[in-house]
Amino acid sequence: MKLKKLLEYKLKGERNVSARKPLIIGDHLIIVFTFHKKGGIASRVVCLDKNTFDAVWEYDYLFVINNIQQSPSNNILVCCMDGKLVELDATNGETLNMYELDMYRCGTASLIFDNKLLVGGVQKTTTINCFDFNSSEVKWSFDSQGHSYKPVVDSGKAYICTQHTIRCFDLNTGMVLWEASEESTYMFNPIVYGDLVMVGGHGLVNIYHNESGKLLNQIKTEMAEAIRSIIADGDCIFFGDEAGEFYSFKINREKNGLDEGHVECELLWKFSTKGSIQSFPVISGDQVLFVNDDNKMVCLNKISGDQLCTFNTKGEASTSGIIMEEEIIYTAVGKGFVYKLEQAN
Repeated sequence: MKLKKLLEYKLKGERNVSARKPLIIGDHLIIVFTFHKKGGIASRVVCLDKNTFDAVWEYDYLFVINNIQQSPSNNILVCCMDGKLVELDATNGETLNMYELDMYRCGTASLIFDNKLLVGGVQKTTTINCFDFNSSEVKWSFDSQGHSYKPVVDSGKAYICTQHTIRCFDLNTGMVLWEASEESTYMFNPIVYGDLVMVGGHGLVNIYHNESGKLLNQIKTEMAEAIRSIIADGDCIFFGDEAGEFYSFKINREKNGLDEGHVECELLWKFSTKGSIQSFPVISGDQVLFVNDDNKMVCLNKISGDQLCTFNTKGEASTSGIIMEEEIIYTAVGKGFVYKLEQAN
């Protein structure tokens, strides 16, 4: 088996280019690039026809764009580090709305849930804000006292990590429902897995009960490297670290009535690469795929951890990622490259 390149795109004319995870809306593939520009950092949103990779439109922004997602009106919502939310028309890239997050510097926004999203402050901005699209304004704020990471929202709750602490908020009111600390490490980007919340740190993954915040178990890896991106599939979780190690653990969940129950974590396999792994992996059937900073896309058997195939990219993944549509694979990487791939025998 191999990964066959169908199309390739290269952003030209810029230097020190990095990419964000792409987004697909209809026949459009949308990518964010950031790059050095006149002593600062600028960003460009590029919309490609996903069938031909012809450029449809571009949108330039004179600062960092953190991430993009589909807006409630099926357009493109751009989260900018200077506290702006920009809504672009998906068909032509024209600016439809610009919202204020009331933050000097902000990180990556959560996905939208119930017409709300959460974003935490970075670079000495210590605010966590919830933006409500119904009123087009910030619904509530919280002073986190530190640098926050990417939030996740689920079933009316919001989870966000700030330095050593994870907090669970009521998404509608901003009330803190619980918080937990891990003094040995910063904690990064949480995920919700049934009634569990999992979050990576340096060489560990903490597993909490989503209602009480009780720590149910802790996975420790061999090296104290940052674990930023975890995914769950069935009764297994998968994650990589900045040392280039990629892991699969089985999560055995036992419940005792209304009690939080018990969680057992069993290492199934580990796969070593030469490049830091910061981006979220994806699951496709019996395979797990990820991109790393060794300029590679790696495809493994998710049961055994055996390598099935690789593809050499022309840039580092950093915090970009993979998006799949049926059997077609898309990714964007450093130096401005975008790829459309398929698996072939």
